[in-house]
Amino acid sequence: MTTLWSAGTDRFYIEDFTISPGETRTISILLDNELEYTAFQSDIYLPEGLSVEMDGDYCVIDLSDRKARSHIINAAIQQDGAVRLLCYSSSVSPFKGTSGALVFMNVKASNDFVGSKAILMKNTRFGTISGEEIQFPDEICNVTSSNPSIRGDVNGDGTVNITDINAVINMILSGKFKESGDVNGDGAVNIADINAVIDIILSQ
Repeated sequence: MTTLWSAGTDRFYIEDFTISPGETRTISILLDNELEYTAFQSDIYLPEGLSVEMDGDYCVIDLSDRKARSHIINAAIQQDGAVRLLCYSSSVSPFKGTSGALVFMNVKASNDFVGSKAILMKNTRFGTISGEEIQFPDEICNVTSSNPSIRGDVNGDGTVNITDINAVINMILSGKFKESGDVNGDGAVNIADINAVIDIILSQ
């Protein structure tokens, strides 16, 4: 199989997106292509605080309707932490169309996911219908927390410490609740949120 560099117009990438702490969402991996491709492999490196959703030992991942009936996709976590995607067609059928989502992958943000971080896509290779191997350039996607606040920072001073425990106590005693006081996300402000702040402080 001959290895070639991809033309600049052909891309396999994830568009920038936002995600809330604790949220699981489906992201699209898009293919813009002029050549006809039948198979691919790619390594996706998720940043700290973001992980692929698992169903037992399997990554939650699927192909879009751009697949042919014979296409199969597999995913596995590598030793270096990458999510390796491998897709092929037993009948060497090409993917349909020339743009849009090709793969859907479920990712989950940790409860303390904040700021903006990068997803790296590396070692991407596509096989053409004529048997050539095309190596795609690396891609970077920026994923940003839609909630920039720090979990447990009840008083909003940018850190989690003893003053946040006092802030939760004051809310409970006064009955004047704020969303920041619901540290464990159960819809109420009570002693469980004090314990949640303590756990955050001790785990820092």
